[in-house]
Amino acid sequence: MNIQCDCNGGKSFTFQAIGHIRNHQHYHYDAPRQAVFAAGNALLEWSDPVYRNCAEDLTGFDRIWLIWIFDQNKHSSWHSHVRVPVPAEKDHYSVFATRSPYRPNPIGISAVELLEIRKDGLLIGACDLLDGTAVLDVKPYIPEVDAFPQAQAGWRDRVEKRLYNVEFSPQAAGESRFICENGALDIANFCQVQLQHRPLDKSRKRLKFDGENNLWVIHYRTWKILFTVNEDNVQVNILKILSNYTAEELLPGTPDKYQDKELHRAFIKRYNK
Repeated sequence: MNIQCDCNGGKSFTFQAIGHIRNHQHYHYDAPRQAVFAAGNALLEWSDPVYRNCAEDLTGFDRIWLIWIFDQNKHSSWHSHVRVPVPAEKDHYSVFATRSPYRPNPIGISAVELLEIRKDGLLIGACDLLDGTAVLDVKPYIPEVDAFPQAQAGWRDRVEKRLYNVEFSPQAAGESRFICENGALDIANFCQVQLQHRPLDKSRKRLKFDGENNLWVIHYRTWKILFTVNEDNVQVNILKILSNYTAEELLPGTPDKYQDKELHRAFIKRYNK
């Protein structure tokens, strides 16, 4: 995969992806805001065997930098000011003061844990990249030059740091595992990504309030997740998961746009929904 960048002044640069990320994060709402908030490991799979020789001396490094492309953005346009996903003093900040994916050149950086050097790539820890993301380069993370824990971070220093603890009921945990193990979606990861920060922010989530049952519903693809929020304990409680298809939509022979109705039928049969 070649990536071409046209810049002002008539210059252009062509980059070749050294590999691609392989993980369970297939949709933009699966990916956390930063790698440290992700769950599960990933593989940086080399696009050419020659790159395995480029990584052999990474042995002993705990972390590496990934330089990559936002090649799975839904939109290609960018703006000088962007909306931020955290509870800040205002919604929009100048793009160079953020890590928004919508930038003049859609390049991202992530510091990730290096777990294992393999022939086919690098096994890494939690990362904020989607499955299939093109990686341009790998650099070693060097603590004495890359870490400045006392550095000021402008508006980020004034961001509310409150994180909600996301807990699954035994029922919801079993339902989530069933869906994940049968080749569908990682609902547990989705809930962590979407509900740790401002869980009731309707402007960013497919949320609705079920007043009859006094609980919240968040939608994830063809599923809906029922939960409550305890503000005093700063906790989100995932109660159960339901199919978002109607009985009529699950009848044999009905259109199956997302190719997942068989799983929904098995889920309903198993859990008597």
